[in-house]
Amino acid sequence: MAGFLHWKSLRRRKQFEAEMREEFAFHREARIEHFISEGWTREEAIRLARLEFGGTERYREECREAHRVHLLDEVGRDLRYALRGIRKNPGFAIAAIVSLALGIGMNTVVFSVFESLLLRPLPIANPDQVVFVETQSGITHSFPNYREFRDNTSRFNGLAGYRMSPMNLETKGDPQRIWGYLATGNYFDLLGVKPALGRFFHPEDDRKVGASPYAVLSYNTWKARFASDAGIVGKRVRINGLTYDVLGVAPEGFHGTELFYWPEVWVPMMMQPQIEAGNAWLDNKYTWDTTILGRLKPGVTAAQGEADLNRVANDLAHRFPESDQGLRIKLSQVGLAGSAGRAPVRVFVGGLLLLVTVVLLTACLNLAGLLLARSSDRQHEMAIRSSIGAGSGRIMRQVLTESSLLSVLGGLMGLAIAAALCGLLSKWHAPVDFPVRVDVSPDWRVFLFAGLASLATGILFGLGPAVSLSKTDLNSVLKGGAGRAVLKSRLRVSFRDLLVAAEIALCFVLVFGSLLSIQGLKNVLNMPLGFNPEDVTTIAFDVGLPAYDKAQGQAFQRAILEKVQELPGVVSAAYANSVPLSMDQSTTGVQAEGETRQRGRNAKHANFYQISPGFLSTFGVSLLNGRDFDEHDTEGTPLVAVVNQAFGKIILHTDNPVGKTFRWGPGGGPRVQVIGLVQDGKYTSLTESPTPVVFWPIYQQYNSTTTLVVRSHRLSSEIVTDVRRLIGTMDSRLPVYGAGSLNTMLGFALFPMHAAAVALSAFGLLAIVLAVTGIHGLVAYAVSRRTREIGIRVAIGATGFEVLRFVLAKMMALVIIGIVIGISLALAAGQALSSVVYGASPKDPVLLLAVFVALLLAATVSCWRPTARALRIDPVSALRYE
Repeated sequence: MAGFLHWKSLRRRKQFEAEMREEFAFHREARIEHFISEGWTREEAIRLARLEFGGTERYREECREAHRVHLLDEVGRDLRYALRGIRKNPGFAIAAIVSLALGIGMNTVVFSVFESLLLRPLPIANPDQVVFVETQSGITHSFPNYREFRDNTSRFNGLAGYRMSPMNLETKGDPQRIWGYLATGNYFDLLGVKPALGRFFHPEDDRKVGASPYAVLSYNTWKARFASDAGIVGKRVRINGLTYDVLGVAPEGFHGTELFYWPEVWVPMMMQPQIEAGNAWLDNKYTWDTTILGRLKPGVTAAQGEADLNRVANDLAHRFPESDQGLRIKLSQVGLAGSAGRAPVRVFVGGLLLLVTVVLLTACLNLAGLLLARSSDRQHEMAIRSSIGAGSGRIMRQVLTESSLLSVLGGLMGLAIAAALCGLLSKWHAPVDFPVRVDVSPDWRVFLFAGLASLATGILFGLGPAVSLSKTDLNSVLKGGAGRAVLKSRLRVSFRDLLVAAEIALCFVLVFGSLLSIQGLKNVLNMPLGFNPEDVTTIAFDVGLPAYDKAQGQAFQRAILEKVQELPGVVSAAYANSVPLSMDQSTTGVQAEGETRQRGRNAKHANFYQISPGFLSTFGVSLLNGRDFDEHDTEGTPLVAVVNQAFGKIILHTDNPVGKTFRWGPGGGPRVQVIGLVQDGKYTSLTESPTPVVFWPIYQQYNSTTTLVVRSHRLSSEIVTDVRRLIGTMDSRLPVYGAGSLNTMLGFALFPMHAAAVALSAFGLLAIVLAVTGIHGLVAYAVSRRTREIGIRVAIGATGFEVLRFVLAKMMALVIIGIVIGISLALAAGQALSSVVYGASPKDPVLLLAVFVALLLAATVSCWRPTARALRIDPVSALRYE
């Protein structure tokens, strides 16, 4: 078809150039005769005429310019005619534009997320040279190892270390918990960013522990907390009770290299003992809390840089086998905590892209069906255009112009929808005490994607109706016939049937996916967590932030617990350093007593929580055997622990570990006796497999980080208000965070499931709307084309049931065929979805039957109005229809 149109264009252009050539020759010959009459020889007259007319090049340029003007004029006429057609048929235009807008809009939103997370470069200098340094088993390193890597590599221009850390920022005397970065002095230099105000700290500002009280504010923090104070540089702020000099303000849009984390302040790494009071780890090879990124030298590949780091890692494993045996380094892309975050994000966003592509394809099939239905009403118009000289190529161009205009208008509306949704996503904050955000604002790549998607949709799916109309049988239409196309009836019917079946099949996949996701969410909500979150309120604070020492911190924790237990309506209360499924999770190395110790990163690990007596019952954790901690489990008494079932099976190799002993920590550590066994639960994620967990008595091992857990019959908001008041009266400098019901806190763990369910439900609902619209249009088309035939059937005695069977039999057969095809596609898609949707059953017959019934009902509803119209057809009027 493209070759045919190209041939027609060349033919028209050659004809036009021939006419221009004749006109040019006529005028040139007239000028030659004029010069000869003035006495010039013919050769001289020809030369003068050529000079006057500008020679061959001018002639060719005039031809090209005239052709361009002619072509632009034709395109302009096509566009004006297309606009008139839209104004004359607003219902058709609105249905087509809205369906495309929804399809293109959803695709643009997901592509914007995909582009911002996986394609968009970070706002740093030469981002392709910056790499994330991780190990085979994790994303963090010990700070002593960071120093070794930094000082002994030759393939890097530098290695920088950083750590996310909570801080207590005082503004106008009001302490507020914020999140920031501890970063080495070369952090900003390595990234190559320039400050918006002042300066950044440098390596010389970060050499001695505790001697660099400097702070760099993020641009948003400078605006929101300091009212865009132009004189902020040089002023002092209080962080964790100490005074810090503000060196500068980071540029707008810069928030480090982690896409989801938006810190409020950067502090030099050497201030770590002051920022994380009571947990100094800068010289501890067994604390792996430092994240590392590096900048490769120009011309150095990631493989070469990785080999250089592994050379140092091998040396560390040889020198320090207790902590570094088996240490292996790998490099990955920055932005999503290395491969640990990039892999699931790629899978999730890739799945969304696949789903929205199906939505767009459904919208496109809907558009093609609407264009085909409308084309039947335009056959008389196109026959008249053909009779007055319009060729098939000219008619095709007109129809393609109209479909392209519809798609462009739908694309513009879709882009507006996408921009609004992206704006909402960019402003969204996770419902947790952690600065989780993502910037998905559209850029030029997103606009280009929307434009190309719109044009491709208009051209590809307008081509079928354009071909059909260009082949209209002129004689049949002008004689008042049905206006059949020259194309074989079998091919035309098969194409229209294919549209219906394909649209139903795709709709089945989307609705099935949405119901499967909802089923997964239901399973998650009903899954055993290992604790009972009902009627539980959590309130967190850190007694290390006001620089309390150990004795002061323990006294404060016990005092506030006693006061909370006396509040009205409180059933029980306890505290811990953290709770399951919160953002703050910790692990430790463990090994069974007498077992050969695994060294380095090959050692066995378990999650741990430091809890006060009564925490297990307050939190709703079932004690299966043994005893809970009590007031006698304090410092100076033998170390004890409560473990879960997975710990007993995986670490101690027994179903009843009570009375068994194990060792923990570096070098084997001290001996610990198990005094209790609790049920397994969910600790870091809802989809994790059984994980070893150990509970320590916090009276034996102090931790300044404190999460109060209160079980009460009162509203969580009332408990939070009372606890805030109590803490404020005891120490007004202490910020409270993470306050609310335990169910609210679990909302963040459930967020991926909720997001998937909402997205897939929206896609499924959108697919049903598009399918209903498309089927309605095609049935209405069939009824309008068979009005005369239906009238004849009624005139010779056909009953209403027979008319219904005549109108609906073929359409419902196509719907059934589409559903059958959709079932096979849905089963294949369900296998992929089951890997990310908890507890999903892609072969669930009840689920398949529900989608089957839903689509049958949708098809019936979409056919209702056209069939009702068919039943009301008057035989006398129908016989005069054409």
